[in-house]
Amino acid sequence: MRFGTLLMAAVGLTAAAGPARAEPRWLACKVTDQGGQVRNFSVVFDDRRNTVGVWDGTSMAEGTSVVITFQALRATFPNFSMTYNRNDGAYSMTPLGANYGGLLHGECRRSPPPPGVPADRR
Repeated sequence: MRFGTLLMAAVGLTAAAGPARAEPRWLACKVTDQGGQVRNFSVVFDDRRNTVGVWDGTSMAEGTSVVITFQALRATFPNFSMTYNRNDGAYSMTPLGANYGGLLHGECRRSPPPPGVPADRR
C-alpha cells in the first residue's frame, strides 16, 4: 500500500515537472565613470549557453572569452572587459583603451528584459 502511494506520487511529480530550460537572465547595471557621469545599461547572461551580452538601449554587444561560475561572470567586449560578482552584485569594468583611465565600479541587480531588446534575447 505504501509503495503504491509512493509510486503514484513520484509519477505525479515527474509529469508535473518540466524540463530545465536555458533562459537568459537580465541585470540592470549602473557604473559611475571617473568624470562622475553615471552610465546605465543592461547585461544578459545564460549559464547553459555560456553567453553574455551588453544592451545599451539601442544595440547588443556579445561578449567573448566568457567565463561563468557560481561566484562571477567574466567577459571581454570590444571596448572593455567586465566582471560581475554574483554574491554581492558588484560590477567592474576595465576599458581596453584610455577612455576612462582605469577600473570602473558599479552594481548590477536582477531585472526583467529592458524595452526594445531583440525578441530572441528575452
